[in-house]
Amino acid sequence: MDVQNGNSKVKVAVSRRLLRLSSRLGLSGHPGQIYVMLAATLLFSLGRNIAFPYLAMFLSGKTQNGGLGVESSLVGFMMMIGGLGSTLALLVTGHLCDRFGRKKLMVFSIIPQTVLTAGFAFAHSYVVFLLLYAATGVIGALFDPAYSAMVADLVQPGGREQVYGLSYMIGNVGAVVGPPVGGLIASASGFSVLFLYAAFVAAGGVAAITFLIRETQPKETCYASFSQFTGIFRDRIFLFFCFLSAMTNLVYTQLYGLLSVYIQYVGFEPYIFGILFSVNGLMVVLLQIPLRMGTTKIGPAKAFIIAQTLYAAGFTSFMFATTFLHFLGGAAVLTLGEIVFVPASLAFVANLAPADMRGRYMAMAGLFSGIGGSAGSQIAFSIFGALSDKRLTWGILGIIGFATSFGYVLLYRTTRPR
Repeated sequence: MDVQNGNSKVKVAVSRRLLRLSSRLGLSGHPGQIYVMLAATLLFSLGRNIAFPYLAMFLSGKTQNGGLGVESSLVGFMMMIGGLGSTLALLVTGHLCDRFGRKKLMVFSIIPQTVLTAGFAFAHSYVVFLLLYAATGVIGALFDPAYSAMVADLVQPGGREQVYGLSYMIGNVGAVVGPPVGGLIASASGFSVLFLYAAFVAAGGVAAITFLIRETQPKETCYASFSQFTGIFRDRIFLFFCFLSAMTNLVYTQLYGLLSVYIQYVGFEPYIFGILFSVNGLMVVLLQIPLRMGTTKIGPAKAFIIAQTLYAAGFTSFMFATTFLHFLGGAAVLTLGEIVFVPASLAFVANLAPADMRGRYMAMAGLFSGIGGSAGSQIAFSIFGALSDKRLTWGILGIIGFATSFGYVLLYRTTRPR
């Protein structure tokens, strides 16, 4: 009897510790559908990060090394067009999400995206890459507002930042694993085949979303009219945040575009960029939970100030980087900003939005962010091509980043009374 009692006490103690640990990790107390969505997030992220971090490198690389030899300005133009297509699509996706449902929009997005991703494997000219990239941007714009709105439907306001942070962390597991895997595959079989692997992995996420989740659209949103969209423009705090997030994304997108080209320009092998990308994802995975616990206590407006300052400092440091450790340090600093900013921004928008306008608020935030990202790609690559001293590009981006920090200070002063 004593042995049985002892075993029972051990089981209870272990169970309590596991529950406590899962609570700290943000893995308890949520509807089961959230876990299916998180699993799909992992598969989508892994698939995308196997291939797309190397797209700019593939296009601008020397032809004798398997690249297409496309001018850097044209690479920036392609990224701008893809971002612009995604941005313009967001004008209607939020309304469609609120009008027809979250799941329908998600499914209608991920199936064509998977097919288009496989199509990159058979593209052999810049024009085809441009068309595929633009189409992917437009179709992909349907997914994020619907996904974010579904989370807001399922989770109470106090837990949303936790779930958004958890989703972001899990997505970055793909950013840790994907680039090294993609680099190894590219070294052995070339760049084109990466997109077939990416589509195959993403197909698992497509199956999960299509067959394992249910619709969460509130009934009152089924009758939402497009004219209600204009109500967003009366929310001045939200619009001011959207403008600032566009400026933030103008600088941040250079992590995925210009940095890969600049790494080669200063003489490093392509796999170095893969390592930096993986470090970025690994930091998000390891530090998301402890940093989120701190930032939820200070509030999103203060978190934005800290995050933007870290962004600006990290990107500015690339102007002085000459060794791998220099680049690694800069990537680490800006990643800290990324960890703080992303979950706080999603929760900030979700909590501002009325229940019948969640999709539109998410889409409008994505619209401004997309404008900043698409413009940033063109601006950064154009500056990079025009300057004889390429390092100065990072200095200009840093100035923009630090100026945006002051905007978040004003946002904090505006929202503090509320």
